[in-house]
Amino acid sequence: MERVRIIVVGAGVVGLSTAVCIAESIPHCSVTVLAEKCSPDTTSDVAAGMLHAPLFPDIPVDRQKRWFKNTFDHLLAISESSEAADAGVFLVFGWEIFREVPREKRPFWSQDVLGFRFMTDAELKKFPQHKFGHAFTTIKCECLTYLPWLEKRNLSDSEKLVGRFSLGG
Repeated sequence: MERVRIIVVGAGVVGLSTAVCIAESIPHCSVTVLAEKCSPDTTSDVAAGMLHAPLFPDIPVDRQKRWFKNTFDHLLAISESSEAADAGVFLVFGWEIFREVPREKRPFWSQDVLGFRFMTDAELKKFPQHKFGHAFTTIKCECLTYLPWLEKRNLSDSEKLVGRFSLGG
């Protein structure tokens, strides 16, 4: 069987996460990440993200639910592992508040995050210009920590990550 060679463009959180996913999903493949910049110089390095998703009207909701659940479950497993601190992935509680009551009160991802509930009137009083909100626990990913962790995870298996190259001059 011929070895599958795959190129992923970009070494930010999406590119490196995609490279890891491909390398873990396809046996006997080699993954090359092509990027103009690598950590700590990517846009992702200055970002941290809380897992939360808007509804995209042109993508079937079932597909979005599946993407969100798979991502949440994957990151939750990391947050519960001994590697959580090294990966920069942990649980965070937060509120999402609205000036007007949204058409869809319960977001499609509400069953996947932890402890989703509507905010109480007492909680909403802290935000007098807002009429509605929900509270939940989700995942926070510190990319400045997460990207080097992903690179180490890949680089430990030289069969799967062939190299990183710079685009441009």
